[in-house]
Amino acid sequence: MQDTLPIDTQHVEERVRDWKKRVSDLYSIIEEWLRNSEYSLKYGPKLIMYEGLMSQFNVHSTEVETADIYKNNKIVLTIQPKGLWVIGANGRVDILSTEGNHLLLDVSEQFETPHWKLFNGNKKNGIDFTKQSFLQILSK
Repeated sequence: MQDTLPIDTQHVEERVRDWKKRVSDLYSIIEEWLRNSEYSLKYGPKLIMYEGLMSQFNVHSTEVETADIYKNNKIVLTIQPKGLWVIGANGRVDILSTEGNHLLLDVSEQFETPHWKLFNGNKKNGIDFTKQSFLQILSK
């Protein structure tokens, strides 16, 4: 099981690189879902990522992309990576809107293909993050 790998500077650096790639890939998937629709994805301001393990192992801070979803030149959703090291998941991304907020948790194991689960206010019953579940958020 990969959870038993020793944690050292190289491991933390690899996890950070993997996280940034998974976030980037998530945005690419969402862009594909929005193709030929009234919505578009544009990158927002970058966030500084500097989590506890990065500090502990002297790994430099880095920037991670955010994204905004637009309809008619107006932001309707903001997507912000919140953290890589979260209890019970392999990273957390927040989806923010005036109609309500959602959590995306990657429930895959370290360095495996992401398995994004979508949670609304009820953190107990997540659903798979699919084109359909994403478009339902947009339609609110």
